[in-house]
Amino acid sequence: GWAKKTSGGIDWIKCRAVNGGRICLGVEIQVSGRSDLLIVDVTHLREGIQRGDIDVGIVVVPSDSLRPFLTDRAPGFKDGVRAVVRARAEEFPLIVLGIEHDGTGPALVKERTRQGRHRTPR
Repeated sequence: GWAKKTSGGIDWIKCRAVNGGRICLGVEIQVSGRSDLLIVDVTHLREGIQRGDIDVGIVVVPSDSLRPFLTDRAPGFKDGVRAVVRARAEEFPLIVLGIEHDGTGPALVKERTRQGRHRTPR
């Protein structure tokens, strides 16, 4: 039931009916982009709240302990909090959520693509 926006605006929105009313969440996910782009995501959420499109905004970023394992300009939790302050959105119902890696484990099985098109050398 999540509505996805591919470019511009809020990445994901979901609304639920609760006790005769409606509550909507807006989610911006920033894992591989530059940390300075977070302010754009926070601005999308702030404007969505102001318009009444959403009630709560959530910014999802890597935790600060996960950040060093990603691209050199990937954002972290501290960057997410800093973006909320820079966007002057501290008074809005926004949540900065830092995601963490679940640890090492067995390698994932490689996905097979182009099945049937591979030719074995003779």
